[in-house]
This record gives sequence, C-alpha cells and structure tokens, in this order.
Amino acid sequence: MAKKSGGPNKSQSIRDYYGANPDAKPMEVAAELSKKGIVVTPAFVSTVKSTTMGKSAKKSARKSAKKPAASVKKTTGAKRGRPVGSTNKATSNEVSLDSLIQVKKIVEEMGSVQDAKNALTALEKLMG
Repeated sequence: MAKKSGGPNKSQSIRDYYGANPDAKPMEVAAELSKKGIVVTPAFVSTVKSTTMGKSAKKSARKSAKKPAASVKKTTGAKRGRPVGSTNKATSNEVSLDSLIQVKKIVEEMGSVQDAKNALTALEKLMG
C-alpha cells in the first residue's frame, strides 16, 4: 500500500507535545492535537509514548539488570541434574560402586586412607 504524503506526522506530533508537556495524559494530548487538526486516539497516543518515549531509560534498565553469563556457572551431576557432591538424605548412608571406585583412586593418589581422611577434614574446614 502506498504511503500517504502531505499530512502531519502524527507520531512526531505526539513526541513533540510530550517534549513540551511531559506530564500530559493521553486524552489531553489527543484533545490538544485535534485542535491543531491532527486526529489521534488516546490509545494511539499511549502506544507512541510507550514505544518511543523513554526507550533509552528502558534499555539502560535492562542492561543493568542483566548479569554476565560467565558468573552464572552451574556445576551439575551428569545423571540427575543435581549439583555435584549433593546427596539425597534418604540414601546418604548408601554408597554406589562408582563412588567407591573414585574414592579408591583418591586414596591411592594420597598414599593411604588416613592421608585421604586428613585431606577431607582440611577440606571440610575450608568449606565451612
């Protein structure tokens, strides 16, 4: 559809009016513009105001509310999506075969069961 030419730009007229009267209500803006021969509805005035007025304020508010993606790092267990190291209280006394194999490797790396226990005690104190 071809664009009509010759008439005033309604949206720009609304922005201009709000520039001079920032606290005006949409009905007031529509009434004042109709006196100048620019026919707009209060709903259209509200739409123009919300989409064009204050865009930079909205944009900066969104930017400040965003958190950097790198700081939102989540470590989860592979099977159930639980954080690594978390246990279900109902099964806290049960130990899986995979866990025992991992503990055995740690004990072999540490040298003895007692050295592994000492390391775990120190780690517990560090984690608070």
